[in-house]
Amino acid sequence: IPRNLLLPDGVPPERQWARFYVKIYRAEGLPRMNTSIMANVKKALIGENKDLVDPYVQVAFAGQKGKTSIQKSSYEPLWNEQIIFTEMFPPLCKRIKIQIRDSDKVNDVAIGTHFIDLRKVSNEGDKGKVE
Repeated sequence: IPRNLLLPDGVPPERQWARFYVKIYRAEGLPRMNTSIMANVKKALIGENKDLVDPYVQVAFAGQKGKTSIQKSSYEPLWNEQIIFTEMFPPLCKRIKIQIRDSDKVNDVAIGTHFIDLRKVSNEGDKGKVE
């Protein structure tokens, strides 16, 4: 099967590799996460009793995932970290998924999720339009 038959209309068969940089700065106003029934179960099982979150950010793009470091016991974490993805340009993936998560010994929990539509943040022209 010729590889260009699998491409959507308008996407050139010859594409260049590109790096996509996602910079994660900080989060504000995170909720208390361990005030539920699960917190009581964790306290009984492993003796853990805390209200603070241990947040990190997970970014998914074009079948790849990356994440920041974990900021222990913080409602206003500061990362200033960069996650780099390598993908063909223009990418076939049209959005980036950004999810802030609470790191936990038992099970990580999603605090919030946001999608960035790449078509709304790209430049017009040869070097930057994502359709």
